[in-house]
Amino acid sequence: MPTFVKYKDTDIGYVTDDQLQTLLNSNMIISFKRSGKWVDLSSDQLREQGFQTKYNGPDRRKRQ
Repeated sequence: MPTFVKYKDTDIGYVTDDQLQTLLNSNMIISFKRSGKWVDLSSDQLREQGFQTKYNGPDRRKRQ
């Protein structure tokens, strides 16, 4: 699913998830839209790179 981003030069556009990660790593954008809200990279907290939590309980999303 494409993500809306605001570049440092104030242009706005859509990017793929891979492109978003590249733009975040290269510090080329000032914000992006997540869950219908703009995330401001200068003040909002982002998830850490490679952070994954393992869940050892039952998979409740799977149809039974």
